[in-house]
Amino acid sequence: MKLYLEFEPCNECRDIIKELAANQTDADIEESRKFLRHITYGHSDVVQAIVKEFPKQEKSQQFDWFR
Repeated sequence: MKLYLEFEPCNECRDIIKELAANQTDADIEESRKFLRHITYGHSDVVQAIVKEFPKQEKSQQFDWFR
């Protein structure tokens, strides 16, 4: 799955992106995890934009015994 983000990366983001672009090994999985953790905890604006794009689920379920 590919995720395209439009945001202003910080210096740490740029470093991680450079490492991911330079390496094509199994370590990329760990680097990807590191980057996603950094985005999640360091860039709340990006997380909010992603959450806003997801379809909303209906919270109220009506069951037969409640009618």
